[in-house]
Amino acid sequence: MKDIAKFFFELGTLKRTERAGWAVTGISKPEVIAAHAYRATVIGYMLAELEKVDKDKVMRMLMFHDVPETRIGDLHKVAASYLNSGEGEEKAAADQSKLMPTVIGNEFVQLIREFNEKRTKEAIVARDADYLEAAVTAKEYLINGYKHSEEFLKRIRKVLVTPSAKKLLKEIEKSDGFWWKGLKKNV
Repeated sequence: MKDIAKFFFELGTLKRTERAGWAVTGISKPEVIAAHAYRATVIGYMLAELEKVDKDKVMRMLMFHDVPETRIGDLHKVAASYLNSGEGEEKAAADQSKLMPTVIGNEFVQLIREFNEKRTKEAIVARDADYLEAAVTAKEYLINGYKHSEEFLKRIRKVLVTPSAKKLLKEIEKSDGFWWKGLKKNV
């Protein structure tokens, strides 16, 4: 139980660690990893339904996909091009899994590996959900005047795989981000 409790505190790091890619574009207070992982998990659930793959597996992948970043940090794409971040994530996940009950730890390591290898339908959907979450964030930053976030949208357009993710990206790009329009009652 002591190790599980330690792992819970380790997860708190994700609530305080900012996503590095946004900082490179000049965003002074970028989103934190935990916020990204939460929205990516919700997106993954919906995308899995649209693509008719195992929703629970996609959600588990997305729930865990950034956990190794508590130990290796969040690397932006330029930094990651100099390192094998997938290998680092798998090594960190293997060490983190020792803090978990064996069954969960083994699944955790397997899900990280599957997500990084992108060979299964669920991993492809999970990766697309991860990218779609970044696209929504990029659009939010773009709406708020961070013009360099357009580069993220350009890159995401090139890497999405599933038909549903591609359609959703078009809607994200067209959106003005004001989700609350029309919800207010005239007083």
